[in-house]
Amino acid sequence: MRWGSLLDHFKGVAWKRLTPHEVDSKVSNGHEFQGINRLRELLGDESRKNIPTTYILLADDEEDSQTIRSVASWYDARERDPRRTEWRLYYPEAAGVIQSRMRPGDLMVIAVLPNDELAVMLVSKGSYREGQIAALFGIADGDPQAVNVRTFSSGSALGFIASTILDELGLGPSTPAGGTDAEQVERIAADLAAEFPLALPSGARVSALIHERIRDVDPVADPDGALVRWVEAEAAVFRLWEDARIRMRIQAGFVDASGQTSVDAFRDFTMKLRQSRVSRAGGALQAHVARVLTAHSIVFEPQATTENGERPDFLFPGAAAYRNEAFPSESLHMLAVKFTLKDRWRQVLNEAGRIRPKHLLTMDASVTGKTLEAIRRAEIALVIARDVQELYPAQLRSTLMTFGALIESALSGHRMNG
Repeated sequence: MRWGSLLDHFKGVAWKRLTPHEVDSKVSNGHEFQGINRLRELLGDESRKNIPTTYILLADDEEDSQTIRSVASWYDARERDPRRTEWRLYYPEAAGVIQSRMRPGDLMVIAVLPNDELAVMLVSKGSYREGQIAALFGIADGDPQAVNVRTFSSGSALGFIASTILDELGLGPSTPAGGTDAEQVERIAADLAAEFPLALPSGARVSALIHERIRDVDPVADPDGALVRWVEAEAAVFRLWEDARIRMRIQAGFVDASGQTSVDAFRDFTMKLRQSRVSRAGGALQAHVARVLTAHSIVFEPQATTENGERPDFLFPGAAAYRNEAFPSESLHMLAVKFTLKDRWRQVLNEAGRIRPKHLLTMDASVTGKTLEAIRRAEIALVIARDVQELYPAQLRSTLMTFGALIESALSGHRMNG
């Protein structure tokens, strides 16, 4: 499905690694981004003063993130020299509060918004947020001193994973706009909104509805494709149902028991919606994984208890075999499922101590090379659907396993007829 276009949110972006001159007050206190002549492709060849600009520090810990609304100035420091040009982007002292928290080598992305305002996004090198920004804009490490520019056209379609990143970063909401399964998704969402206007039924029931009504899916021939289509369709259904629920709630108004306008009622409503979206995403992924495994006749037990009360998402072939000390450990497998990863991959370390390697499936397109190496050293094999892997730099894909590869290798011995 299509989830809008990057052009809906940005005319284009430029990115570079920050230098000591730009972030270290001991080296320079000029409040300027330098060496960015290529930014002329986005900002043009005319000086501009006081461009409305939002400076955003995106930290892995949301409490450490920071946003400052200010201005920027675009000018040629050599405009009086006919032989040279040296374009710079000046940021005021107010924005320097964010700059002072950055280090040389951190990533800066300058985005031109549809209204010609700017957004300057700053992320620490090697952070999870950097991985998200890289996946969203297609950023790959090259010359650390180079400035790279990307402009967007109406063909710069947003996929589901990219739209999820955009939404999580707070850079703009996106909704399913068309493409494969869009018509059926709209029908499912309308039916659910009519029957369940205030609260959706169980996640299992909604997932079963997706499996029934999203057609032309072959989980046996293409397990990766089936998984992504089902996950995306369910997310789109929830987003459309959520929109209908929000419209209804706005019409009713946010009031307390006495009929007075209530800020707390608004906060409570939005918090519950957000929590529901997050919890349903994880539950839906598990349901769709289970459906693919069942289609392949693979024997498994969900949420089986192992040591210390740990409950891996999928245990192969099941708890009875796991507890049987005579059952060979090399014939046991487990699969943890997490929609997004961040640092939560470490939770898998305590699950099913008899099993090595452990397998972990995620839809996360933002896992950094440093984290991938740590996961590998911990004897965890990371499983990521083929379409999601396409958002990773080529040099990292060799460390990842597709869902189909997992089924045909480690899990093939757990088939009923295997």
